[in-house]
Amino acid sequence: MQRNHSEIFKIDGVGVNLARFHPCTAEEKNMLRAQLGYAEKDFIITVVAELNRNKNQIMLARSVPELRRTIPALKVLLIGKETLPDVREFVERERLGDTVQFLGYRHDVDLLTMISDIAFSASLREGLPVNVIEAMACGIPVVCSDNRGHRSLVRDKETGFIFSPKSEKEMTDAIVLLYKNPALREEMGRRNVSEARKYSVGIAVERMAGIYKKCVSGE
Repeated sequence: MQRNHSEIFKIDGVGVNLARFHPCTAEEKNMLRAQLGYAEKDFIITVVAELNRNKNQIMLARSVPELRRTIPALKVLLIGKETLPDVREFVERERLGDTVQFLGYRHDVDLLTMISDIAFSASLREGLPVNVIEAMACGIPVVCSDNRGHRSLVRDKETGFIFSPKSEKEMTDAIVLLYKNPALREEMGRRNVSEARKYSVGIAVERMAGIYKKCVSGE
């Protein structure tokens, strides 16, 4: 017998594997950096997303020359499939290849996230971005654009910074502030680890099981 349910059930995303995405000590971070080819002094910003217009990676790329004046050891890791050549063309034209790296699709996103100092997203639109939750779970502050999905995860000036996608100054000011304040990065990171727990895959599975049980039982 088929039952029709008009009730809408909601859960907080599909869940993140907190056994894979988790904080690491400074010593562990430096060991991972050495294994992956990065130096202890590098200031690493990771962007985990397909390269396309909506993800808007070009906004950060355009600001790299300015950021490097304050952050000489800056590294921007673009992790994801390239479906738009604009960012690579800009980086090559401006000779920024020593700072901006195109890593493509990777199976070690967890490790690359763990070694980073900031997680970044300039998306124009988002649902509930898993990449942001994963960064939070690793104890990293997030600098992200103002949209519904980011606002649902990041508390501005508490767990990261939210900037207007129309303001490169807001974006660069947030990055420089975090660069100059390691204690602030650590404080925001601790808050993010706590926030990320509510999005664990275990909680998501438990809630989905409860929804199925309710539907099957007809309650």
